[in-house]
Formats: sequence, structure tokens, C-alpha cells
Amino acid sequence: MSISEDDVEKFLDGNPAFAKQYFEKKLKTESQDNNETEILFELIQDMQESINMEKVVFKTLRRIRSLIHADRCSLFMYRQRNGTPELATRLFNIQEGSTLEECLVSPDCEIVYPLDIGIVGHVAQTRKP
Repeated sequence: MSISEDDVEKFLDGNPAFAKQYFEKKLKTESQDNNETEILFELIQDMQESINMEKVVFKTLRRIRSLIHADRCSLFMYRQRNGTPELATRLFNIQEGSTLEECLVSPDCEIVYPLDIGIVGHVAQTRKP
């Protein structure tokens, strides 16, 4: 059974809410695609302009947070201290409007997790969210 153009037109005429919902969703998706493209372009520009890696990583995380619609994000770095693997904060609580200075964690204030404890440790070990 094939569907003709007339059948589609009759369906859409009889179901205006469906057509409205479909086109709103399609336009929203296209708008998000454009926004993501702009964010990635700005990210590449930032990487080319800056040699400060903390600044680049901060801007990257801030944009990724926006792309995935997260409330906030943080960066935990893997290291071994006295042979014990652990994760330590380097950038913490990155939110919309945050500055690098607010989120940069100094060594004396860092949060440290053993690699085998908590969600952060689990994600680091399994490499799966």
C-alpha cells in the first residue's frame, strides 16, 4: 500500500496540531544544530588564540556543559600519589557565567577521590558515564 500526496494533505488538513508539532520540533532541531555549530567554531577559535591550556579547557567545558544542557560540570585529573591512584579537581563547578578564576582549584583546596570510590571513580575506571 502506498500513500499518495492527496492522502498526506488530507491527513495534515485534518490534524493541524500534528503539523504544528512536527514543524516546531524540526525548526527547534535546526536551531540547535546551528547553535552547536557556532559553539564548536568559537571553541576552535579559542584553541587557536590561547596557549594557556587551563583557559582552553575551561572554555571547552563551559561550552560542552551548554551543549549537553548540564547544570554544571567539573574536571577531575587522574594522578598517582604514593602509588595510590586518585582523582583530583582542577576545575570545579563550571556553570553558565562562571569565570576561570572562580572555578580553578588551587592545590591546597582540591577535592581528592580514590579511584575506587564514588561515581567519579567508577566513571574513570570504566570510562563509561
